[in-house]
Amino acid sequence: MICSVNIKRAYYGNRQVLEDIFFDVKEGGILAIVGESGAGKTTLGRLISGLYKFYPLTYEGKIDKKVELDVVPQNITDSLDPVFKIKEQILEICNDKKKVKNVLKIVGFTNQDDVLNFYPTNLSGGMKQRVLIAMAIIRSNFILADEFTSALDTVTKVKVVNLLKKLNTERKISLIFITHDMELLDFDGEIVILYGGKILEKGKIGEIKRDAWHPYTKFLINSTPKLGLHYTNYKFSNINIKNNYACPFYNSCDIAQDLCKESIPSLKKKGDRWIRCHF
Repeated sequence: MICSVNIKRAYYGNRQVLEDIFFDVKEGGILAIVGESGAGKTTLGRLISGLYKFYPLTYEGKIDKKVELDVVPQNITDSLDPVFKIKEQILEICNDKKKVKNVLKIVGFTNQDDVLNFYPTNLSGGMKQRVLIAMAIIRSNFILADEFTSALDTVTKVKVVNLLKKLNTERKISLIFITHDMELLDFDGEIVILYGGKILEKGKIGEIKRDAWHPYTKFLINSTPKLGLHYTNYKFSNINIKNNYACPFYNSCDIAQDLCKESIPSLKKKGDRWIRCHF
């Protein structure tokens, strides 16, 4: 394993924000952390990356990384300094210009010298993202990408995801994806579904996308816009969440019983999958 996470609880100040979070990332593997805004994805990413030290974040448990991890940040606009050329920013990380140009080639730039002489304002969103990916893989073979496509259009999102898949396949880069977009997860790997700072379902990406068990996971899959979709003929999924019940998904679950109103479900292993459910 390149990374092992076992967080009993995490706090932002005095407020608990995560509970009972555990998973492993295999060397050369992919893990996706998925959930809506406020689920705890970015908080978890800060804990894994070590950036939590810059926030009032504390945790109980253990995070063990075999190698240093680098982050492809969420906000691509603020991640590159607009007053310095790309070469000044990337050569600050690695002063081997030959290596830098080779990495820029790996992420898809055919005009490496031009890119190095550009200012960030000369680059499109997708080009900035590729520069940030290049800067990350210069430093590490273990990358955390936090909502890395949030500022990109749909076609560019797919291109960037395909680039990361290629880096994983050809260069054995280990990846942690943090996203709310299930449609982007078109690759093999593991997935963790978060809601309210807890894991609801965990397993293999392909299996969960084909046959989700938890009603919240089904909601995420069925509410994701898809390429080529005719929206006039399509109704997005909705979900009825009641936070005053022990299990908030009581009204949206086909197998719910009275126990679900009164007793908080634990995370259980069923075969190769984990699910937070009484049954």
